[in-house]
Amino acid sequence: MNFFEHQARARRQSLLLIVLFLLAGALLVCAVTIVIAYSYLYFTASFTHQATGALKQLGAGFFISVALTTLTIIIGASLWKLSLLSKGGHVVAEMLGGERVDPGSHDPAKLRLTNVVEEMAIASGTPVPAIYLIEAEGINAFAAGFSPGQAVIGVTRGCMELLSRDELQGVIAHEFSHILNGDMRLNMRLIGVLHGILVIGLLGQALMRGTFKRSRYRYRYLDSDPARRRSTGGTVQTILLGLALRILGSVGLFLGRLIKAALSRQREFLADASAVQFTRNADGMVNALRKIRVHDRAARIIAPNTEQVSHLFFGEAVSSGFTDLLSTHPPIAVRIKRIRPRFAIDRDPVPRTGIETLENAGLIPRFSGFEIAGMAPASTLVEGSSNLTPDLVVAAVGTPQPEHLEQAKKAHEAIPNDLIELAHQSYGARGLLIALLLDKNKALRASQLRVVSDGASDRFVNLVKECATQSDTLPTELRLPLLGMTLPAVAMLEEAKINQHLQLMRNVVTACQPMILAQYVVFAIARTQLTNERGRPRHVYHRRLKPLSVDVAVVVGLLARVGHTDEATARLAFTVAMAEADVTTSELPPIEMATVSALEKSLKKLGGLALMPRMKLVSALATAVLYDQDVRIGELELLRAICEILDCPLPPLQASV
Repeated sequence: MNFFEHQARARRQSLLLIVLFLLAGALLVCAVTIVIAYSYLYFTASFTHQATGALKQLGAGFFISVALTTLTIIIGASLWKLSLLSKGGHVVAEMLGGERVDPGSHDPAKLRLTNVVEEMAIASGTPVPAIYLIEAEGINAFAAGFSPGQAVIGVTRGCMELLSRDELQGVIAHEFSHILNGDMRLNMRLIGVLHGILVIGLLGQALMRGTFKRSRYRYRYLDSDPARRRSTGGTVQTILLGLALRILGSVGLFLGRLIKAALSRQREFLADASAVQFTRNADGMVNALRKIRVHDRAARIIAPNTEQVSHLFFGEAVSSGFTDLLSTHPPIAVRIKRIRPRFAIDRDPVPRTGIETLENAGLIPRFSGFEIAGMAPASTLVEGSSNLTPDLVVAAVGTPQPEHLEQAKKAHEAIPNDLIELAHQSYGARGLLIALLLDKNKALRASQLRVVSDGASDRFVNLVKECATQSDTLPTELRLPLLGMTLPAVAMLEEAKINQHLQLMRNVVTACQPMILAQYVVFAIARTQLTNERGRPRHVYHRRLKPLSVDVAVVVGLLARVGHTDEATARLAFTVAMAEADVTTSELPPIEMATVSALEKSLKKLGGLALMPRMKLVSALATAVLYDQDVRIGELELLRAICEILDCPLPPLQASV
């Protein structure tokens, strides 16, 4: 099952979630309607001394009004919660009291965590997610967001400090599996849907509290006459109504937890298996689970909103009570047996090691140079590229393998310490972003630097030149990982500063005419990740490629020209690629059409494609690159960058061949 099929399966489960929600909502609406009807009859009899008969005396209009009101409250609460969550995964982290981890932190535990997350992101082809730290002793982690490009990772302090590097890597790989398998979007929707079911109980609780407060105030300050005190009016009835709604809310909670358990448990098994396949290190996952099993706090998290998001976590964050029926996660022993069937679970527990030394934690000394095994200049042909096919590229989307993780580790180690430190500081990161846009042609670079000088201080211009001196010598396959490591630090700036810097980047890109695709994709990735586009769910506006034939032609045509300097070969590559997309067009668009604004519009429209046409688009893009089998690293990295913009995470392809 590839990335697109996993995403489609998750969407089908979203439909199942809606059906379950409607069933639970219907039961709740019926129950609330009956309770309110009886309460109304009781109120009427109490105040007017009229004997109330059967419920039919109320008439159909009464029941319809109450049912519609209740349904409106439930649906409205769900939509409100989903609207709140649509701001991004950071909302979930902040609900739990999480604080964002500064990428530039020198704390050994945080630095190790940052390195592990960066390596996983490089290997899987996703943007580096923001990392949040939850102050809890239990060993746990979660992923939240609506798509791979919008994810955040949260870890507890216990997870960060008590696990070894291999164990931490297993946990983070598990969370990346949720990101890539489509579970994360489903889980976010589940939070919103269940909030609507639970809101009835919250209303009952509020009604009871408010009535108690008013009755105490009246008894103490208003009613000096004991007879008036005894005349409680509707207080008792109101309290009973609130209690009934509270009980119904508890029933709603039970139904909600049943829904969570039904949808979550099998996805946890899949994420465990995917993580082991990704890291090729079953011991890391098994030992992390064993540590949770023997730890005093296990995976527990004590926070007001933990129950709402319990299904997001790596381990059982809240107690499921007297039965495993309500558990959102399978028992740890069962999870371990799935990974290692013959493993002796009850043997001596693994040592509860704390944070290791820098070397053992994986913060090993980096290479001082830029060339290591497997790294080569952009012009170098990719050995074995003749084995790559569009189908293999599509299959690689969202399905990282152990060789991709090894390649990511090599890439992470090959980037010099000086550049890493700059990337993790907001000011240095801004300089790096501009440096990654600079052309190697002296005349074009001089023009770009004049644009920077017009829009920034001399100090910043000098920083850009310093960054460019180092980044210019980086192999092409290290530039995209460095970009990913740079963006989280810039994302922590104020929105006004981010927008100002993005405008400067745009001006630097447009200083080169005609536009250079490699520079544009750096800007496009930065814009997507740094603006509010990152936090919001990707909406589907187009379910077919044919209506977007012009936009497909613009992007495919640019890739065809980059990979084939001969115009005739570029035209052939373009024609074959467009046929792969099942889109007919007249001819290869002239290079003059490739402006920044045109490409922005095209990629924005293509980003609104549904899953299956997006898969066809990726296949067409791969066809344009692989047409002559004379594939260079720079072409593969451009393909990966465009796929990242389209939210189709593509691992380092040179590791696949």
